[in-house]
Amino acid sequence: MKVNGIFLTLACLVILLSTKGQHATTSSTLKFQSNLQTGILIGPKSSSAALALNLINGLQQKSWFAGIGVGIDFGSKRSIPLFLDVKKYFSKENNGIFAYVDAGHNFSWLKSEQKTLLSQAEYKSSGNYYYETGMGYRFLLRGVTAMGVSAGYSVKQFRETYSNNLIIEPPITGTATYTGNFPPASFTNTFNRLSLKLNLFF
Repeated sequence: MKVNGIFLTLACLVILLSTKGQHATTSSTLKFQSNLQTGILIGPKSSSAALALNLINGLQQKSWFAGIGVGIDFGSKRSIPLFLDVKKYFSKENNGIFAYVDAGHNFSWLKSEQKTLLSQAEYKSSGNYYYETGMGYRFLLRGVTAMGVSAGYSVKQFRETYSNNLIIEPPITGTATYTGNFPPASFTNTFNRLSLKLNLFF
């Protein structure tokens, strides 16, 4: 959890510093752009939809954009994705279709009730890869501000590790107990979901 806090703090600092220069340009074709996203992540029928928030800052040159994004996934296993975002705009106009690819690391940020605890187990969670790909449509509002909608396929993964010291009691008869020290057990959690988002470009 300390590592997650450090990465979140660093990501926030990078965002604040880069935002100060959001209207600066380095050439006639290279410009700074921010993309604020909010939406839902829809998984299998057995799981409920999750809210997602992302902020992406980067540079656009002609029809290509590349930037760094950070977000919060409020799903059943809460996490913080930190990722590289690449977009391709297929129209020279402000209104048009775009495709995107996100790839990075997913940092675990579980609530206490989201941890799968066993009897007297030492519990640890660690992040793993994150990626998302999809398409969207952007339309100009006023000046350099635009709105957009997007749909994609999102995958995140992280690991849970238990160092068990379990006490096993006979379920029906007897009073004897068995105490055993077991080697750590690791479980990989993978979430495959449909991503539907509203985008604000500025």
